Amino acid sequence: MSDLSATLFARYNWVMRATFIGVVLIACVLVYRRFEYTLSAHSATLAGQMQEQASALDAIMKSSADGVNTMRQHAQTWYRLHPQAPAPSPLLQALQDCREHAGICLDTPPPPWRTSDIGNLTGVPGPLTPALRRDLEMALSLNDSFRSIGNRVQEAAWVYYISQLRFINLYPWVSSKKYFYADSLMQKAFFRDVRHARDEAQPVAWTSAYLDDAGQGAMVTASAGVFDNGQFQGVVAVDVTLERLNTFVRNWRANAGTLFIINTHGQLLAHPSLVQPQAPQILPRETAFPPAIARDLPATLLASRGHLVLAHGYYMETIGISNAPFQLVLLVPQHELIMLSLETGVLIVLLLVIGLTVMLVVANRLTYLDAVLPAQKLVRYIQLESSGPGQPMPVVPTAWLPWFHSIRAAFNAHTQLVSIQQELDVARRMQQSIVPKIFPVRAELQMFGLMIAAMEVGGDFYDYFWLSETRIGVVIADVSGKGVPAALFMAVSRTLLRAIAAAASGPGECLARANNLLVQENEQNMFITLFYGILDTRSGQLVYANGGHTLPFLIHSNATVTTLEGTGGMALGVMEDIVYAEKTVFLAPDTTLLLYTDGITEAFNPFDQAFGEQRLAEQLVQSATLKTEPLLTELVACVQTFAAGAPQSDDITCLAMRYVSAQDA
Repeated sequence: MSDLSATLFARYNWVMRATFIGVVLIACVLVYRRFEYTLSAHSATLAGQMQEQASALDAIMKSSADGVNTMRQHAQTWYRLHPQAPAPSPLLQALQDCREHAGICLDTPPPPWRTSDIGNLTGVPGPLTPALRRDLEMALSLNDSFRSIGNRVQEAAWVYYISQLRFINLYPWVSSKKYFYADSLMQKAFFRDVRHARDEAQPVAWTSAYLDDAGQGAMVTASAGVFDNGQFQGVVAVDVTLERLNTFVRNWRANAGTLFIINTHGQLLAHPSLVQPQAPQILPRETAFPPAIARDLPATLLASRGHLVLAHGYYMETIGISNAPFQLVLLVPQHELIMLSLETGVLIVLLLVIGLTVMLVVANRLTYLDAVLPAQKLVRYIQLESSGPGQPMPVVPTAWLPWFHSIRAAFNAHTQLVSIQQELDVARRMQQSIVPKIFPVRAELQMFGLMIAAMEVGGDFYDYFWLSETRIGVVIADVSGKGVPAALFMAVSRTLLRAIAAAASGPGECLARANNLLVQENEQNMFITLFYGILDTRSGQLVYANGGHTLPFLIHSNATVTTLEGTGGMALGVMEDIVYAEKTVFLAPDTTLLLYTDGITEAFNPFDQAFGEQRLAEQLVQSATLKTEPLLTELVACVQTFAAGAPQSDDITCLAMRYVSAQDA
């Protein structure tokens, strides 16, 4: 006892001595606080610069998105103003056959147009129907928009319209010998992802980055569907080169960190060192991050959205771009920002060591008298109480008395709990001894029963007793409630039923007399549902009455399952003078009667689903050929498998009786 107390409070003494050393470190703490302030100021500055850069990048991407929207609005307005194909325009008339591609092209623009003014329309649209002519005229009308976008959007490599009628109008103009429409364009993401939309004002769609087939380097495409009265006609699109974005991130003028751009497709779009002009491939976004961050990148990106956070030795901030699925990322090594903060920090001279030392000595003495000494007594008191309750309390400050009272109450409660648990164990063993464990071994009859209580003791029971050499009574019952009260009521009910059964004329009279006796002196207002049947083993006749219990199942020799017909009786113990009707059924040879309580059908799994009568019936069909013991064993195993570890909500009790018949035995 003394060793434990000495060991515990020797550590306290060591801590108090170490605290004196801590006083000396206070000055360092003040310096560090100054450093933290400077670090916070630099972080705020970087965050502000990031917001400015994000706004600038958003403006760049907005120009491309606005260009796509402008073309879409132009096209859809043109369709509304021209419900029919207009008279052929000079550009339409200038379309010529391209025998090399078995299609059409605009390789020779008519005066006054020049190749710098228009795009080249190429494709294989088929016969010149009115619908095709109308779509061609609309596509040619986009040339002014093409030229405007090309002049305004510096990063635009290609501006074009692709019709579902199999042609493309591509700007800047390029000879059909160098580029000609291909049906594979309709399988590209910029076409495929917008063609099924029905919203004519849908947001502009952006593709993942790719390498341009025409040698323009890495780019992304912004596209939107063109609709005529809700019918999809084609796609307007702008191909945006990524070199402009690389120029943008290289112009980052902050004192620390690397600025780069990723997209929601998991690609690295722009980086001052990793992304080079005419690179042979598009790098994944993880390439730009240290391995520790790359391993958990989605979570880190989410955590750094809109503010600077520290992750794996790096300060990081991510800002999404509203006009494109891009994210602007700032990555700053922690040591860079620390060195920058130290360079601008101011060393602070402090330390009032003497004053703080005096305060420490006084605090140590007061702490010993008001805390350490009472705590030592508390430890000793706990050790004494653990060896036996009723130990005298030591003299301690008033504030400590509730602790000692709580310790005493806890040990007393523990002692009572152990006593109650022992009593419950005795009650459980007594209850288990009440229900039969040995069953008849006769040629004309098989029987087996199981009972699994939900608590230490329960309110279910099954029973059987011979009324004559050939007549056997079987009982299944379920008392309302659980625990000790239900177990006591169960024991009384079973005793009454056995005492009355021998003298009663049948199951109905037996239940009626037992009910009247149970109603008397039933101050707890408990009741019991009960099924009682009498089987004549010579004829297979089963006479039964039911007191509000779940109806048993009959498992027939042909593997079908039915329920006994109800008798309409009320639970026992509710009110006096209840009449319990009887019914009779003849069991065919090899028919099994299954009596059970609702602990089976109301067993719940972790998803709060009940086992139910349907699953019970299906399980009985599968086990129809089994003898009574394996039948119940498989049934209980099936219920426990269904429950999948969920707490047992009620007692599980069942009794199976199989009528074999003396002739077949």
